[in-house]
Amino acid sequence: MPDESLIIESVKNGNRNAFRKLFDDNINQLFRFLCQFSKDKDLVEDWVQRAFIKAYNNINSFAGNSKFSTWLFSIGLNEMKNDMRKLNRYRTETIEEDLSDNVVSEVNDFEWRHDMKWLLSDLDEDKKAVFILFEVEGYSHAEISEIMDISEAASRTILCRTKNYLKEKWIKQEVFNDKS
Repeated sequence: MPDESLIIESVKNGNRNAFRKLFDDNINQLFRFLCQFSKDKDLVEDWVQRAFIKAYNNINSFAGNSKFSTWLFSIGLNEMKNDMRKLNRYRTETIEEDLSDNVVSEVNDFEWRHDMKWLLSDLDEDKKAVFILFEVEGYSHAEISEIMDISEAASRTILCRTKNYLKEKWIKQEVFNDKS
């Protein structure tokens, strides 16, 4: 399997099949990430499509200082934010599992997903993005800083504050449920 930098050089030289390899390697992960910001699959598909088009059209500006997926996630996140600004609505609604996974119908899984949706429902875009990128997608703070154009320290701070907020929200919910 060729090194990513070789694939990117090949794309820069006009090899569309090489870009297809980058597309295939990143499409599911980008789609799953952007699904965190909208239940509207058509809208998410549009963000993904535009992110790949921009990546292809601007591949010569990719310096190679990070992974291609880090750069692509940054483009996808900016597409989402631009649409949200244009539409003047900030919907941050759901966590979805990777669509390629089998749907698990166990009650515990349903309850966990419901709880996670509720916990993340009122987070702003930046907090939700940092949390999802770090905890779900496994990105490092260095990669998150590149994707979101923030410092590593800001990424760590946002994650810490988000975790504390989610913990407090969960505890309050548990206390409320115990009283009812």
